[in-house]
Amino acid sequence: MIKIISFSSKVTKQIGLSVAQQIAHRESLVTAPTFILLEGDLGAGKTTFTVGFLEYFGVKPKAASPTFTIMKHHRSKEKYNTKQILDIYHMDAYRLRSKKDLDMLGFNDIKKRPHTVVLIEWPGNIKGVKFQNAIRIKFEYGENETERGIEIK
Repeated sequence: MIKIISFSSKVTKQIGLSVAQQIAHRESLVTAPTFILLEGDLGAGKTTFTVGFLEYFGVKPKAASPTFTIMKHHRSKEKYNTKQILDIYHMDAYRLRSKKDLDMLGFNDIKKRPHTVVLIEWPGNIKGVKFQNAIRIKFEYGENETERGIEIK
């Protein structure tokens, strides 16, 4: 487990970029997706982290959070991909409640795709789903308005 203190949204974004850099070279991505489970209260930094993560692969989302669309699919830009990660899904499970909700989004196909990373905000809202090859990242408010605690498991 790694614990990090971020003192600004700029630093949280940079942490996302650094985590992407580490994950981009995982050998396991060749055969199965990696799930990044982002936990924490509203405004705790999950989406800011994701924006930094996506930037590592040359993706600059117009609207960062998929709260209303639930899931966004991004393709790693050619010059940024490491041949390990080609597809990146960003899901906001805030309004989801069960595995059935995921099935309607085509999740069964996504979880079988190699060269894929799936970032899921609010994974605890989805009951009955076990995520293989998962990294949990928890975001907490810090002592002042811009400070965040980030714990990576």
